[in-house]
Amino acid sequence: MRRFWLALTDARLKVVLKTLRASGPGLGELVKNPGAAPAFFRPLRAGIRRTYSAAPSAFPASSQALVAAEDFTARLEKFFSDLALHKTPPDAAAREALLYLQQACAEAPGLLSLSGRAGASAEIRGLCAGARKSLALARAACLPAGRQSSGSFTCSFTQNLKFGSIYSGLDAVFDAYERCAEALYRIPS
Repeated sequence: MRRFWLALTDARLKVVLKTLRASGPGLGELVKNPGAAPAFFRPLRAGIRRTYSAAPSAFPASSQALVAAEDFTARLEKFFSDLALHKTPPDAAAREALLYLQQACAEAPGLLSLSGRAGASAEIRGLCAGARKSLALARAACLPAGRQSSGSFTCSFTQNLKFGSIYSGLDAVFDAYERCAEALYRIPS
């Protein structure tokens, strides 16, 4: 009930929750068509920008969540735009990380629940840690740490550069998401 009251009385929290609620399910469609990212995120970002001019919230953390949500959408849009630019579908590690992100977005409203916020926070931290581990392992597998017996690196230089920037971009998405989740968690009881 508290979550609904906060969303009704605080325009910034309402937009943050709407952004996270829309982003989670949208990830599946964007994996299939990364070039659709600008059209998908444009209305979400416009809503965030309009909300900056709304009456300030009683909670400074809701303004911090709004800023982090804007950063989250911008970084997520850039991630998918980079995939489209490189004409590269997300590999298994990126898809796994996106699944973790999808689940984390679904947990975000629980951060406003007095009884469920600790559990939601722990779940989100676990999901983000799982995604970061998957990305780190994939990045490490592509590093030219040594040559194979055939004399070539495990990944070509081009693959390493391309996926290194893709993994870094997705890692930055998780940074922004975690800042947003932390701000939501700090909304007073």
